Amino acid sequence: MNQAAPAPKENMGNPVPRIDARLKVTGQAGYPADLATANIAYGVLATSTIAKGSISGLRLKEARAVPGVLDIVSISDMDEVDKPKFGNTGASSIAPLHDKTIFHDGQIIALVVAETFVAAAEAAMLIRADYAPETPSASFDSQGTRIEPAAGKSPMYKEDLKAGDFDVAYAAAAVKIDQKYSTPTQHHNPIELFSTTAWWQGDQLTVHEPSQNVTGWKTELARQLKIDPANVRIVSPYVGGAFGSKGPMTARTAIVAVAAPW
Repeated sequence: MNQAAPAPKENMGNPVPRIDARLKVTGQAGYPADLATANIAYGVLATSTIAKGSISGLRLKEARAVPGVLDIVSISDMDEVDKPKFGNTGASSIAPLHDKTIFHDGQIIALVVAETFVAAAEAAMLIRADYAPETPSASFDSQGTRIEPAAGKSPMYKEDLKAGDFDVAYAAAAVKIDQKYSTPTQHHNPIELFSTTAWWQGDQLTVHEPSQNVTGWKTELARQLKIDPANVRIVSPYVGGAFGSKGPMTARTAIVAVAAPW
């Protein structure tokens, strides 16, 4: 042990070599998007240009006319799929193609599948959405924000947590600090970007996607698709940086699985 690798504390495991470190820093690690796949189609997401409101109409005619476009998955095409659940295996309970509500900027409104990436990207740019916009709430102090009780909003919280009475304690405090602090937007840049590749072989679904929780994804994706988890395989040989962003399953995974040919 040395200063760089001190002896572990009681709540820590033993220090072991990072056997994938050299592969990652030398570019030899194969991530899900790098795995060879035959007869691949390309998908590009179309996303909302407003941060809050609803879709009153979705115009797909021009997008469908782009040469090479195979399919477009959009609103109502996910009706037979269960909505995601927020929790350890789901990043959000928002089901972007299950209804016309827009909850955030950049929300998925369609997935274009085409023979080439260029065709998919061109078609995605041609999708036009008619919106009924509302004023978004971009900060804690914005008009329209509200505090929701934790209980019932997530399976992780069975009851609202309480710890003392802040107002009473603050009023009686000998010293008070009343100040407002804020932090700038943070954006991490992992060495592996996000991607999803899915295909069916009969009733067997294989998904290549960077994941820190392949067993959880397998279970959650099977629940959304209403199939046996034994028929789902999540492949993620390496994870090139995640910081938690590749722990819960994304909203696009089930959409890509639905768009993949059976």
